[in-house]
Amino acid sequence: MALKNLWEQQRSQRLQITAERRQQVNQWKQLTQQEFQMQADLLHQELSSFVTSLHNNRNLQQQQFQQEIVERQLEILQIKTDVSQRQQEYRQQRKAKAQALFQNLQNFRATLHNNVWGNDSHEQTVSPAPAEKEKLVATVPKWSISRSAIKASGFRPSVNTMTKKVPALNADTAKSKVQQYIQQAQGATLIEIEEVIGLSRVQTIDVLRSLIKQGVLEQRDRQYFIR
Repeated sequence: MALKNLWEQQRSQRLQITAERRQQVNQWKQLTQQEFQMQADLLHQELSSFVTSLHNNRNLQQQQFQQEIVERQLEILQIKTDVSQRQQEYRQQRKAKAQALFQNLQNFRATLHNNVWGNDSHEQTVSPAPAEKEKLVATVPKWSISRSAIKASGFRPSVNTMTKKVPALNADTAKSKVQQYIQQAQGATLIEIEEVIGLSRVQTIDVLRSLIKQGVLEQRDRQYFIR
């Protein structure tokens, strides 16, 4: 009987302890749920704030990107304008340089023409008296007239020396006559040689070029001299 009462007493204690533990567990569950709910609400608020901030940042970045795109487009437009102006200036400079080069070429061609063909305007002087001219022709062969006599006679070509018909001379003979005349005259111009020897302009130029190439003659200031 005493054992039964003891067992009942112990059983009652265990049931009480179990009930207390269940109560504690229920309280812990309630507290835990409350904490979870609070944490969930806090996380939701933080997540909402983060999403809102992210959305605002994205809108701000998008506006900045659009503004940068507009600025880049303006810069590109300015660069294109500058390039177009530079191209136009370069074309004008190139055109001016081309005109200057063309003018220099014309001047060079005129100078070269005067050096090669001579200037007929400087050779016009008064013709000598007929008696003096006949005396000069009678006493001196045509190809051996001195340079001073030519200047004194004031010759002036009556026909175009490029097209006039002249007797054909042997190349060696022509070279010999030209060389002998230049040596006697101590220098002569193209027109002087052409008129004295009786060659055409083309023949005279060919002979002079050949003698210069052979090293017999040299040209200085539109005149030819023996080396």
